[in-house]
Amino acid sequence: MATPYVSSNVVDTPLTNVNMIDSLLSDRHWENHAITYSFPTSNDPLLWSTQPGTGYGPPSGDGEPWSTAAMPLTSQDQANFEQALQRWANVANLNFVKVMETPSEVGDIRAAYSLDPNEYTLAWSYLPGYSVRAGDIWANTSGLLNAQDWNPGTISFEALLHEIGHALGLKHPFFDPDDDTAATLPPNLDDTMHTVMSYTYATPAGEEGNEYSFHPTTPMILDIAAIQYIYGANLQYHSGNDIYAFDETTPYHETIWDAGGIDTIQFTGSTPNAIDLNPAAASFIGTPVYVQSNGVNVGSPIPNVWIAGGVTIENVIAGQGNDILIGNTASNSLDGGAGIDYVEVRSPRAQSMLNKTASGYTLTAIAQSADTDQLINIERLKFNDLNVALDLDGQAGQVAKLIGAVFGAPAVLNLELVGLGLAEANKGLGYEQLGQLAIQATGLTSHDEIVTLLWQNLFSEAPSFNEKSPYVQLLDKGEMTSGDLAVVAADSSFNTEHIGLSGLMQTGLPFL
Repeated sequence: MATPYVSSNVVDTPLTNVNMIDSLLSDRHWENHAITYSFPTSNDPLLWSTQPGTGYGPPSGDGEPWSTAAMPLTSQDQANFEQALQRWANVANLNFVKVMETPSEVGDIRAAYSLDPNEYTLAWSYLPGYSVRAGDIWANTSGLLNAQDWNPGTISFEALLHEIGHALGLKHPFFDPDDDTAATLPPNLDDTMHTVMSYTYATPAGEEGNEYSFHPTTPMILDIAAIQYIYGANLQYHSGNDIYAFDETTPYHETIWDAGGIDTIQFTGSTPNAIDLNPAAASFIGTPVYVQSNGVNVGSPIPNVWIAGGVTIENVIAGQGNDILIGNTASNSLDGGAGIDYVEVRSPRAQSMLNKTASGYTLTAIAQSADTDQLINIERLKFNDLNVALDLDGQAGQVAKLIGAVFGAPAVLNLELVGLGLAEANKGLGYEQLGQLAIQATGLTSHDEIVTLLWQNLFSEAPSFNEKSPYVQLLDKGEMTSGDLAVVAADSSFNTEHIGLSGLMQTGLPFL
């Protein structure tokens, strides 16, 4: 138990020899996982150690509790502080217990306002240790935390997460001249997207700013790994079958910790998303989040939803946008919803088996038959070596049929030609427009030549004058466009048999 004169027990934190964790570990942490906290309301010397060095020194000083600017947190700030504490307790085996301050008991973590004349100092805190200051957190009355609400998504709430991280035993991940042998993160990981203990706001490309358009609302992926190493994981948090619901109207910047169950990420809206279910992977979900420099967006959007290491999320239900979904090594259900949706498979096509089902397709890793994904409303597969279109009853079917009718059935095996056709279809071109584009690609302009080409591809012989004349007249009179005629030819049973459409519906249509 902490008093104004004695801190609770701390123990040394051994290193792991894993850089991503060691770069965040300070020397010590709290021995008891039930950590008390309190909100000081007085600077009475009975409530503060006046010892120099280990305490706050004599009341004649102008430091933290003795400053005329020292004051208790407002009720709203206390509520947000407790919310930030809970974000750490959600991921780690910690229990935060609030105590009322008395001359015989105060919190291990104490939070209040004090003054630093430097307005750029948001707050400061003390690491777990043998000083009675250990665990204390001070918000600067001359800084942003005094002017801004501490709501999740603000830099103020991120600052709370940061200072609580220190109070629990985490350090900055960058070089410290006072401890030049301590582990540090490489530049591509030393940013607040990976850890709230960083000072750097940077895009994956390395473009830097001084804040985010929406700040982290949880400990991030490296923070979770480090705090769980120290205190263990919270194995009760989200241990059931959970749905993580996201929408296009709410901004997000978080890391998901899930202790078990069969879980689903579900998105509502038409914003395109890129959702990666792999542990320690990042996704782009909902409202884009940017690095900003003085309020101006810098570079491209950053990943804004991460999955913590060791976490398995099994399923995705996407919205109406054109989404990219990436499964993990579990058996996933990947539902793309509306739009043209891709599933990215990080292996060559030959290493997976694709089967048509009543609801879509199954995709099985040949080397791991237990890894069978259910694909629902998925239009495209992207393998390491080629892509496969699955929507043979939609755009891909139209492209395949038009290629067979205009360029001949063997051309359906031309991966680049199929890719070009699908690219045009993805632009929103209709069936007739695609047919018109295909005819134009042949370079033919006379109606006689166009009818002859389509007839030959359907019947493997040139038409007689009487056979082609009705179609030529329709084109001459403008009663039908060449695109319309291409669609008629494409939809004919002769063409669908030539290109093996029923077989393509089972295997998908390869393309580059």
